Amino acid sequence: MIDYIMEMFDLAVDGDKQGFMFFICLYALVVCGYSVLFQLRVARWPETKGALLQNGVSKIGGTELVTSNQEYIASALYEYVVDGKHYQGKRVSPWVMVASHNAKFLLEKQRRGIHQYADGGVRVFFNPNNPKKSFLIKPGKLGIAFTLSLAVGPMLLYGYSYTI
Repeated sequence: MIDYIMEMFDLAVDGDKQGFMFFICLYALVVCGYSVLFQLRVARWPETKGALLQNGVSKIGGTELVTSNQEYIASALYEYVVDGKHYQGKRVSPWVMVASHNAKFLLEKQRRGIHQYADGGVRVFFNPNNPKKSFLIKPGKLGIAFTLSLAVGPMLLYGYSYTI
């Protein structure tokens, strides 16, 4: 295996497409693979009831002259209690989405995934080992499967392209 990686490194240094593709696929495997493991951990976090203080879509970066170039993220501020201790959270979801002005509707759709109780409270998922880390939306099976396909898919395509 080490010999193969060294061979791909030599190909990449020489500017060969196969060498570059190998390392791009390896990068996708590592980054998306880590994301899958993180999402699986978060999916098992316990929940508590919290109070939503702010919920919206916020501009990030400077104000753009061309509206369609402006970028946005979902933003929230919420409070919750774990074992009698009060915490505040800002993270909406483990899926951090940045959207342009034209794609802001995706952030609105993401925000609809926040479960609100009839009394206005929200469901908060927290890390049992570090309760100050929390999210309002837990990763779902479809999202985890999609990330897994992004991790494994490129390497499978690479293997198909360069072994046949």
